[in-house]
Amino acid sequence: MPLRNILVVPPGGFRYTQAATDRTPAKNFHTMNDAWSLAVQVANFRAGNGLERATPKEALKDIDDAQCERLHNDPAHCIDADKKKGVRAAIGHLSRSVGRAAVGGRVLIEWLGEGAKPVDIAIAQKRANVCLECPENRDGHSLLRLTADAVRAIAEQMNAKEHLKLRVEGEDRLHACAICRCPLPLKVHVPLNNILQHTDEATLNAFPPFCWIAKEGQVNIQQ
Repeated sequence: MPLRNILVVPPGGFRYTQAATDRTPAKNFHTMNDAWSLAVQVANFRAGNGLERATPKEALKDIDDAQCERLHNDPAHCIDADKKKGVRAAIGHLSRSVGRAAVGGRVLIEWLGEGAKPVDIAIAQKRANVCLECPENRDGHSLLRLTADAVRAIAEQMNAKEHLKLRVEGEDRLHACAICRCPLPLKVHVPLNNILQHTDEATLNAFPPFCWIAKEGQVNIQQ
């Protein structure tokens, strides 16, 4: 059973025990801060010891489930998994029906799964400056149209971004891209390869010539 909101610290904080194996003893993890930082610790431990589910995304799922087991599925903090799956399935069906709307989710979820390594802050600022002048930078959460899982992952990434102190000037005026449906305060930090690998050709062709994705993509091809 998952937590109702993984962005809210549960009673006693986030706690997780990595079970013992024939190679490693049991290891306890605990934080009173955000679940994402704990997921990174667990993932690094697993990766360093050759254990399965060694990405932050996978570790986050395990941490989520472990909290409600510890809290005896307290309904004040936990929600029935079947109900949550039903909501996710319904939103996912809606998302698939709107074509390019899911692009933003794919890019950011894959970035999360690969460790969320950002580009240099100078590059992020240069990108942000372009977005700030772009008419496709539009306010409104309805532009995102993501599945529940994507929203959850993006929320965790935003939380992680704050802890990494990844900020650009003018960030309060960065919203969502009307073309790819990505939250721009996050996307300006994503490496180009992650973006190109998970963005379809129709969306790439829709970006205006002055877009930093189009320009960086041209330089990447020339190299």
